[in-house]
Amino acid sequence: MTRTTGIDAVHYLAKDLQRATAFYREVLGLQPSSGSRWDHGTEFELGDGSTFGIFAMPDGSWYPCGGVMFAVTDIGAAAQRLRDAGVHFFTNGLLEMPGCRVAWCRDPEGNTFAIHARK
Repeated sequence: MTRTTGIDAVHYLAKDLQRATAFYREVLGLQPSSGSRWDHGTEFELGDGSTFGIFAMPDGSWYPCGGVMFAVTDIGAAAQRLRDAGVHFFTNGLLEMPGCRVAWCRDPEGNTFAIHARK
């Protein structure tokens, strides 16, 4: 029997691929993986080997999808960087949960994501 051991990739659709790629690169500090930038998308490989991608449909269609929690080493600084960039927070600041701190946000494409830190 096959078992799931983690996340290999999470992909979002973008209305404006250049804007979306710039957001994840400049605001969240993700770097495109070598050889993973195409006319229709970009993939970013994170330090733990997981992959995040942003793609545009060839026919230009879009629908809201996805939701990923990005692990951060300093969630307070990460939240401030997002606030400074004008990012919309679905929560009023950071949520204190029993095992973590998290803030759910919306990217420029309307997709949801979170910054997340385990306690």
